[in-house]
Amino acid sequence: MMDSTWAARLQAVFELSPTILTVTGLDDGRIVEVNNGFLLATGYARDEVIGRSVPEIAVWVDPGQREAGLAELRAGRSIRNVEARFRAKDGSELVALANADVVVIDGRRCVLTALIDISDRVRAETALRESERRFAQLFHANPLPMTIVSLRTHRHLDVNEAAVRHSGYTREEMLGRTKPELGLWVAPDQRDELLHQLLAQGQVRDFEVTFRTKTGEERHLLTNWEVITYEGEPAVLNVSVDITERKQREAQREARREEANEFLAVLSHELRNPLGAITNALGVMDGLVTRPELQSVLGIIGRQTTRLTRLVDDLLDVARATSGKIALELEPVDLRELAERCVHGLRDGGRAREHRLAVEGDSIRVHGDRARLEQVMNHLLDNALKYTAQGGEIRVTTERAGGDAVLRVRDTGEGIGTDLGARVFDVFVQEPQALDRARGGLGLGLALVKQLVELHGGTVSVTSRGRGHGSEFTVRLPAFVARPEPEPTAMRADPGAPRGRRILIVEDNADAREGLRMLLTLAGHEVETSEDALDGLEKLRTFRPEFALIDIGLPGVDGYALARMARQTPETRVTHLVALTGYGQAEDRQRALAAGFDTHMTKPVDPGKLCAFLTER
Repeated sequence: MMDSTWAARLQAVFELSPTILTVTGLDDGRIVEVNNGFLLATGYARDEVIGRSVPEIAVWVDPGQREAGLAELRAGRSIRNVEARFRAKDGSELVALANADVVVIDGRRCVLTALIDISDRVRAETALRESERRFAQLFHANPLPMTIVSLRTHRHLDVNEAAVRHSGYTREEMLGRTKPELGLWVAPDQRDELLHQLLAQGQVRDFEVTFRTKTGEERHLLTNWEVITYEGEPAVLNVSVDITERKQREAQREARREEANEFLAVLSHELRNPLGAITNALGVMDGLVTRPELQSVLGIIGRQTTRLTRLVDDLLDVARATSGKIALELEPVDLRELAERCVHGLRDGGRAREHRLAVEGDSIRVHGDRARLEQVMNHLLDNALKYTAQGGEIRVTTERAGGDAVLRVRDTGEGIGTDLGARVFDVFVQEPQALDRARGGLGLGLALVKQLVELHGGTVSVTSRGRGHGSEFTVRLPAFVARPEPEPTAMRADPGAPRGRRILIVEDNADAREGLRMLLTLAGHEVETSEDALDGLEKLRTFRPEFALIDIGLPGVDGYALARMARQTPETRVTHLVALTGYGQAEDRQRALAAGFDTHMTKPVDPGKLCAFLTER
């Protein structure tokens, strides 16, 4: 017989257990005892259930399930982890795992039932199933091609009707096979890059790829990939938008632009030939004509020929800039000094007699093409003079703002209407003029300003409070920062000769790498080489070069990524990084500077200019 101490302990365990516990008579089904867990779960008070039968309080949602359980118990078998539903006093239901055994209490056969509440889990599973059902509906009804691919095997787990229709394959042909097996990828390197981004970030957004359909047709897609869990395994959801027609329209527009630019370039060249002949003839006549009347006529012809020549030059430059054919000769340029020289030139030419011109601000340098930046300045000043009445003021200011050199040209002229705004930088766009077109021009100057500034990695904008309130043009360019001189190497060259530099070459082409190494070594420099980015980064840390000549098209990790990593590494931040590449368009130069390069050079580089660059820095 159990002593009173043990009985009290068992009673305490019974009461305090978080599991729902009940004791009922095996024969009559009346409730003998319940614990606090039962009362909390069902909402009943103890005196509402003790002595009453289970059917009487209707706690089982399915009474037949209870009867089947009692039959098992009477047959001597235990009940284990049977999912059942129970009804609380307020009518709500809970789901529990039921475990039950027959026990004898005070000589009476009873049923001890333990219920583990799994309502939250069941609701979550139900919600998940409903979410999966809705996802499946949206997946298959979506008009965009969608696929689900195993992250482990890369095989298709599911495809929607749009993907089937778009690819030309049947659903059965796609399921269980990979995209390479189906021949969908046109460019495997696109797949490699996409997978690299996916593994690194867990998602890929707006990645442009070219796919091949079953019939062999190539389609351009803008694709988005996301890592998900599908039927318990990691998978990739892919949603694509077909942009083939859009790409074709863009290509057609680009072809038309190229044709127009080519025409403008040809026209400009054809116009310059007779203009040259006229200019030469005027020079000859100027030395022969002595009569004042004829000298006046020659002056008229000369001024108009100069004006026409400027228009042709602008036309040619716009065509070249639009086609990316302008190459910049970069050097440190002081913007204030440049502004003062341009203003001085206007005064000497008599064009500033009727206006007040002023230059103020800081002396600040940029890394730019002096001639092209002078064009920018002259066009902005010319525009201000054109739209500012006699006696008006034009003020040029230079300043530094963060990492930018800022040039402002402010006038008290006519201002710009809100209907024109930023369109002033478009080709052939001008303020409306009277029939006499007294201001002249083709609307090329500001378009050329925008293109030249962007070639330098900068921006240009205009603000105006409207008609009659003047305007202000703002040019922002990356400010030139002189890097600290590295410590002298142990072996110094003769003081009278150019000092040898520590130079690292990162180039995957063996012939190019070796040829450049020999050239620089013979020039007296200490040179190390690397054939890929990872080895290059390590040598940047250990060799600590003053200059690193880095090819952009490196295998695996490209030159842009190497530059970014170098700029994040303390030991290599002062190294002058030079992008030595065959990519020479304006956008390539801007991308290189944005990645952390200090200088962009296009292959092939003139050896003399390269050596001069390295020794003069």
